[in-house]
Amino acid sequence: MYTDSDLENAVNKGIFHREAVEAFRRFHEAEQASSIADEENFRLVGSFNDIFVVIISMVVLGSIAALFSAFGGPSVGAAGVAVASWVLSEYYIRIRRMALPSIVLLLAFTCSFAFSAAIFYAVVVQGHTVMTDLREMTNFYPLPLFALIGTVLHWFRFQVPITIALISASLAGLGVTLLTLWVPEIKDYLLYLLAIVGVLIFLFAMVWDMSDTRRITRRSDVAFWLHLLAAPMIMHPLFQMLGITTADASIGMALQVLCVFFLITLVSLLIDRRAFMVSSLAYVLYAMHTLFEDVGSVNTRLGMTGLIVGGAMLLLTAYWGGARALLVRFIPRGLAERLPAVGRG
Repeated sequence: MYTDSDLENAVNKGIFHREAVEAFRRFHEAEQASSIADEENFRLVGSFNDIFVVIISMVVLGSIAALFSAFGGPSVGAAGVAVASWVLSEYYIRIRRMALPSIVLLLAFTCSFAFSAAIFYAVVVQGHTVMTDLREMTNFYPLPLFALIGTVLHWFRFQVPITIALISASLAGLGVTLLTLWVPEIKDYLLYLLAIVGVLIFLFAMVWDMSDTRRITRRSDVAFWLHLLAAPMIMHPLFQMLGITTADASIGMALQVLCVFFLITLVSLLIDRRAFMVSSLAYVLYAMHTLFEDVGSVNTRLGMTGLIVGGAMLLLTAYWGGARALLVRFIPRGLAERLPAVGRG
């Protein structure tokens, strides 16, 4: 399996002519009745070999963790997993460029590196014993700090697209943790902090998106994962502020949720990303269920809710390109040119 970024690399190395690749893309878009940008392509599983490698890698890493932990405790086991993950990444990421193993090995390295480094810091620098509770001896902040260091190191070596999202998450976690340590009163405003961080990550994602409006390079994959991270960070505080998870359900609240979802849909169409719609789906289902509160049994309400919401989203997906083309006509041309290319209806 190959992606648009692979085709771009082939063009840059002189394997294919640019004209031939562009002709192939136009042919593919005509066959699919949708532009490449609208499809939100990203590599996750190239073949079953990806899944096989992930399973075997987890067996090997789990065995290393158990073996090293038996001799030196959890921190040594985690350090062994970090080293093994990096060694495996040298082959499966740098040489084989396998999609799913890249993600799994990145997560294994980041988590194990952060855990082992945080314990080392707590014992050597802060003077705690290994048996001390990790939360007590680190005050939480070394975990996101070392996660940030690990992901930055991994990015400079392997450049897996999801790494930028993990760097952003680690940086956000570190910032919020330090703020709560320095200003304890800010804990009462964590919901607003989460929303602000989510908006900043969304804007960062748009920077990557606007640098590749045709979505044919790895920058588009980076933007995809950033949007996937930003969406729940924005959506959850937003619907929390509406009171849908804390107050008693009402028709008025349900209508507010549906209005917000309509605006979210417009934004999703403009930026050609579906992550915000997916992140708000649970709240919309709850709102629709509330609207049908007086209609029949629970099963009837659930069936009607799922059918209406699911049917509407399927219809939107079928006409996504046409809906985008119509919407983009109403925005300034300068902004439209910086958004993903409009596909076919």
